[in-house]
Amino acid sequence: MSWDGILAISTVFLAIFTLLLAVGVPVSIRYASREEIRSSYSALDNAYLEIQRLIIEYPHLAQPTLAGKTEDQVAQYNAFAFLTWNFIETIHDVSQDDEFLRETWHCILIYESGLHQEWFKDKDNRKRFKKRFVDAMRAHVDLSPDSI
Repeated sequence: MSWDGILAISTVFLAIFTLLLAVGVPVSIRYASREEIRSSYSALDNAYLEIQRLIIEYPHLAQPTLAGKTEDQVAQYNAFAFLTWNFIETIHDVSQDDEFLRETWHCILIYESGLHQEWFKDKDNRKRFKKRFVDAMRAHVDLSPDSI
């Protein structure tokens, strides 16, 4: 076979390989993105299930009003509210760049932030969160301007 023939065959193989890369790389990236979304969704789902299990075990945690609670119940609620707001912050963080996660979990973000907003309004409690998150929550919780 002549050099021209070898060069022609090499060029064809190179073109096929380039085409496979041009198709394969975006497909791989898309597959990885879908897996990341599934993983994030699953992690959020499991975390929320644990929050719901705590409420089943300790029903007073679903009642944000502190009046009538024992000292231990108040301490439990404060820890639970912190846990819940951490979950809300996680929803906020992981759904920033993903419309599916944002659409799926936004209703929970609204519900839980509304339910536990009095806890979050306490300036000392808000100090536990990123300023960017606190600023974003202003749309859902009526916060004073001196947030952090």
